[in-house]
Amino acid sequence: MSGEYQTLLYEVSGPENSVCTITLNRPEQRNAINREMAAEMLDAFRRVRDEPGVKVVVFTGAGKSFCSGGDLSVLPTFNHQTVMDWLARTGYDIIHNITESEKIVVAKVKGHCLAGGLELALACDLIYASEKTKFGVTEITMGILPGWGGTARLARTMPIFRAREILLTGRKDYTARDVYDMGLLTRVFTEDEFDRKVDEVVKDLALKSADALRMGKSVINRSFEGINWDAAMTLERNAIMWLFYSDYATNLRKFALAALEQKKKT
Repeated sequence: MSGEYQTLLYEVSGPENSVCTITLNRPEQRNAINREMAAEMLDAFRRVRDEPGVKVVVFTGAGKSFCSGGDLSVLPTFNHQTVMDWLARTGYDIIHNITESEKIVVAKVKGHCLAGGLELALACDLIYASEKTKFGVTEITMGILPGWGGTARLARTMPIFRAREILLTGRKDYTARDVYDMGLLTRVFTEDEFDRKVDEVVKDLALKSADALRMGKSVINRSFEGINWDAAMTLERNAIMWLFYSDYATNLRKFALAALEQKKKT
């Protein structure tokens, strides 16, 4: 499956192949997630893990939307066992491979970001949205709840009373500015500047040390999980000590010392 995909686009580009773009590619269905797309997403995020030069993954959608959630054609196939597999295996594995990727995953969101689509975005490290994007989790209107981590992650990423409103109302018309004001997104850009602004962020990240990006993400993830203060500080110190002697930091110090010596001579 690591060749051409049917429901995704996978492209490695940028200086020294430092950026991978994974694009959900069912635009006629607003990139709704069917079984094939789920399997291909899992494969793509496992695949990018092993791309040695990639530092940043841009996760986006083809056409006018990011992702409108699960394809309703999947629902009639569920019984007790298959729905558990969809939640505890398929969904968990996809979200885990995004959240714990050694790459920085940037959600580039436009159009619709609903239900399972919002759950995918919530698993990313940064979420940038165009101002016309519509957000919501709609599962409660069908008598169920988000099952790929959305219920829990909403409660951990924004003030609890606002998270409750998004979950319990099932609205799908929250604007990007609405949810940004509620504490959810990284930034919102106008339609005209959206692509340029996100590209600037990605280019800036791609210039950073891959090791520092990876360790910074890891320390924040563990702290996000609620470990105690002393444990979080220990993780941070250990990360810094390791990074201090990495090739990237060592070369920077050598460059700085050489520049200082040159300044003294002049």
